[in-house]
Amino acid sequence: MKSFSELTRKEKSIERLRWLCVPAAAVLGVLALHIIAGFVMPPALAQLPGSAAMPTSDFRRLFLHSVSGLLTAAVFVIAGAKTAPRGRLATAIVLAGLWNLAALSSHVLVHLSRGTPHYMHFVVEAVGAAGAAVAIWYSEKSKGRRQ
Repeated sequence: MKSFSELTRKEKSIERLRWLCVPAAAVLGVLALHIIAGFVMPPALAQLPGSAAMPTSDFRRLFLHSVSGLLTAAVFVIAGAKTAPRGRLATAIVLAGLWNLAALSSHVLVHLSRGTPHYMHFVVEAVGAAGAAVAIWYSEKSKGRRQ
């Protein structure tokens, strides 16, 4: 791969455009995952007035949030890193760091002053982001690209 200074003007503009698309691709990947999850998981059904509310299942209450957090973090990192024209591993690490900061903020820091922090949710999302960065490293290594 040529260095950035060796590229033609058209190639430079395409590369700049791809770099601008990195955060957009990461966010759009997460939105697409949420849309797909909305189709796969039906919403709670409406109930007649006066009827007892159905308790949520243990699967939905305990595991579904963890699975969705893990997948969302992984999709964010992989979609953004695969869009990057070069330096995909570095991009994956930066995106994983950004996701971890957002997860720390939303699951732990917000709850410190009022309520119980959700440490497990943060750990699950951090593992998802780190696992996605490792997957990017492995895919770049298997393709023989220089880091």
